[in-house]
Amino acid sequence: MTKKRLLIVADTFYPKVDGILKFIEEFSRRSKEDFDLHYLVPDLGEQTSEIPLHKITFVKVSPLISLSGYKSMRFSRSNLLSIKNAIKEADVIFIQGPALISYLSIYYARHYQKKAIFYHHIFLWELFEKFAPPILHKSLNFIIRKISIFLYNRCDEILVPYHELVRELEMLGVNRKIVVARLGVDIELFYPSLNKRLDKQRLKLDHHKKIIGYVGRISKEKNIDLLIAAFKKLRHKENYQLLLVGGGSREKEEEIRQDVKNCTITGFVNNVHEYLRGMDIFIMPSLTETTSLATLEAMATGLPVIATKVGFIKNYIIKDHNGLFFPKNNPSVLAVKMEKLLASHDLRENLGKNARKTVAYSFSWERSINRIKRILQG
Repeated sequence: MTKKRLLIVADTFYPKVDGILKFIEEFSRRSKEDFDLHYLVPDLGEQTSEIPLHKITFVKVSPLISLSGYKSMRFSRSNLLSIKNAIKEADVIFIQGPALISYLSIYYARHYQKKAIFYHHIFLWELFEKFAPPILHKSLNFIIRKISIFLYNRCDEILVPYHELVRELEMLGVNRKIVVARLGVDIELFYPSLNKRLDKQRLKLDHHKKIIGYVGRISKEKNIDLLIAAFKKLRHKENYQLLLVGGGSREKEEEIRQDVKNCTITGFVNNVHEYLRGMDIFIMPSLTETTSLATLEAMATGLPVIATKVGFIKNYIIKDHNGLFFPKNNPSVLAVKMEKLLASHDLRENLGKNARKTVAYSFSWERSINRIKRILQG
């Protein structure tokens, strides 16, 4: 039986390892025997050996236009031709979003009558709003939301990572079939530290210090400035180290290094699991998330988590059971909660154990990806 040619479309690719790319990696690993996998992605300057180059169609990006550290597609005839040809050759289009390559792929999939499945990872209009001048917030939100919903309704099905998004998208005007397919975590890769001191030493971190960690982009919508403000409010800062696993603009990274003495910024790395095992607590200060794979991975590692009540996070974190919450714009409260956790080994231990149990029980890649494969094969 001939395998269907499945085209996976995204607006992110190596070296920008984020939640969307992690999902693509996991899906590809578990679906390579079921489909003839091909990829339509931006050329961000790194050719990966994990995916054969002849399977990838690269789209050139603009050197000038960037959002949250991601370069936008260059609007050119050659790029449009590349997208059209990739769509025409595919049997099924699996689109990850959240920007121009994905949106054009929806348009061409409809034009060439190809089955198109869109996985809704993020609200594009909310992301744009964080970077636009305040005077443009309302109009930009309205325009991008209208365009997004119009294109969502040109797909065959929409996948979402949790149930609340179904009703939310329906209220916004999405009239396509919406199916819940949770993201998952590889709990065999993300497991609790067996020797915290040794894990810190391997990462060249000071094992005498408590490590306050974060994983993700260093960008405005992730609210990193609030995390830094909270860290600076801690008493006895010499006993703590802030570890930011991820990257942003060079200017922003340098600004943080000059502003915060006890801070390590790794840039984008391929061994996030090792860095998580070196942390003592994990903070997710983000202003906008859907599932937040980084938070789930931290929980799977047995870390006590302090997070904002955004997206699905507010459902799977249960206050004082497997994590803590803090208000989005209150660094003082975050500082108090960090000190509470850092001062109590028992509290960290209890929250971390329950966090691990939550992920192991409720977030299985196997179940989620099998569900997605059945949809794509249908």
